Amino acid sequence: MNSVAFVRALIRFTAASFWTCVAFASVLYCGIPLALGVTLRAFFDSFGGDAGLDTWTAVVLVTALQLSEVVTELAVSRAWSGFSYKSHALLQRNLFAGLLDAYGARGLTMPPAEALARFREDPPSITSGSMDGICDLVARAAFAVVAVVVMAAIDPVLMAVAFAPVIAAALVSDALGTRSSRYGAAALESTTGLTRFLGELLGSHLAIRVAGAESRVVDRLEQIGERRRRLSIRDRVFGEIVNSMNYHLVHVGTGVVLLVGASGIRRGTFSVGDFALFVVFLDQLTYLPAEIGRVVTELKRTAVSIERMHALVPSAPPSAIVAPAPVYLRDRLPDPSSPPPRHRLVRLDVAGVTAVHPLSGRGVSDISFTIERGTVTVVTGRVGAGKTTLLHAVLGLLPRAGGEIRWNGEIVDPATFLVPPRAAFTPQVPRLFSESLRDNIVAGYSVTARDVDDGVRAAVLEDDIEAFAAGLDVLVGSRGVRLSGGQLHRAAAARMFVRRPELLVFDDLSSALDATTEAELWRRLFERDDLTCLVVSHSPVALARADHVVTLDAGRMR
Repeated sequence: MNSVAFVRALIRFTAASFWTCVAFASVLYCGIPLALGVTLRAFFDSFGGDAGLDTWTAVVLVTALQLSEVVTELAVSRAWSGFSYKSHALLQRNLFAGLLDAYGARGLTMPPAEALARFREDPPSITSGSMDGICDLVARAAFAVVAVVVMAAIDPVLMAVAFAPVIAAALVSDALGTRSSRYGAAALESTTGLTRFLGELLGSHLAIRVAGAESRVVDRLEQIGERRRRLSIRDRVFGEIVNSMNYHLVHVGTGVVLLVGASGIRRGTFSVGDFALFVVFLDQLTYLPAEIGRVVTELKRTAVSIERMHALVPSAPPSAIVAPAPVYLRDRLPDPSSPPPRHRLVRLDVAGVTAVHPLSGRGVSDISFTIERGTVTVVTGRVGAGKTTLLHAVLGLLPRAGGEIRWNGEIVDPATFLVPPRAAFTPQVPRLFSESLRDNIVAGYSVTARDVDDGVRAAVLEDDIEAFAAGLDVLVGSRGVRLSGGQLHRAAAARMFVRRPELLVFDDLSSALDATTEAELWRRLFERDDLTCLVVSHSPVALARADHVVTLDAGRMR
């Protein structure tokens, strides 16, 4: 999807705000300058004895036009805010949706800090650059068209002299636009690189202190910052050079027009009013080549931003980033959707499932087994055998190349069907938020205090909670950094238990637990005959008491 089609789609999405902005900009950059030029022409012609405007009428009209300019500028700013924020919201909403839709299949394609930088910086650059420039260019182009007609009627030669620099400046902008976009992309990438390094720095500060590498890290940060400074200055200076070139090319034409016009006044072929009109029009035409250059450059930079955003969601087409979707700027946000209805699990059939992980290229092939209600199925095998890939394929977190998932004999789409309260999942590396332990366990779900207590007990977490001074209200820190590995896994398990799902899915839950805690967790699980579990585990306790064991070897059942 090229940048023009991308911006056109955004304009369609924000049509009301965008064209309102264009309308007000047309008044500001076309209607008012035309009226001012005609008013001043009539006023100055009156001094030569021609019919025109008296002094006080001219003063009133010019004052009214200046006040109209102030009011219209406010209107343009308000309309611009509408399509600007709406475009930002749409792009960021679609990026976020794309990340969530494909996260289980491939995760992030870059470090989180870099992803946040692209998420934050690229959508505004498109709106503030290309869309804003197009809005102004439409208005200034309309003025240029009318100005051509009016000025040609007065003096065709002077009109041609006036517009020659405009055309030359546009050609220069197009020729330099590619280099400008390249410089802009390098500056943007350097900012992203700095953000990425800072994110990694904050996430690994303990390792840096242990290694005694503070001075080397500071030196590296200084190098990255210096590179960003140089690239940003280069981008800014080159942009100012191009703008200055465009601006002064038109000034050269203006000077020629003034010289030729002055000689025309001496000969009587060019009136003082005509001269005043040309001066007003030429002042407005000064901005046209700069606007053309800006739009040309920003469209090329938009192409770079599209590539950067698409790298976040490579599995989706670029058009998905700009696909229309509801956004809420002033309207009340819709209520969260209710959980899907619970469907009692009697039997889950995994039939011929084949899936390949996009990052490793390995996967599972033709896996079939059945899970009956109230049973525990354990998946085991060597490292890299495909255990996690199998769970992700069964749950719909990874696209399947073949096979079916049947719930009570009916084929279902696991990505949308196997969600709480039908199924719940604790991954191999669980994630917690920087909130209290209680909030992480409840996670916004409507549960009772009894549900929380039962979930905590099932996860063998009650003794740990009693040891915390704040109990369940203890803050766990970023990603649960204040908890031990075992506490982190059991907190995630408790989050799953409080939902009382029909199917519990664990990925190597006991790997971070000591032997005593692990044995107690499995004992509590197996003492309940109402639980249906699909578990990845190497635990002897789990394997000994499992109702069904699925052994994988190089992606196949043994």
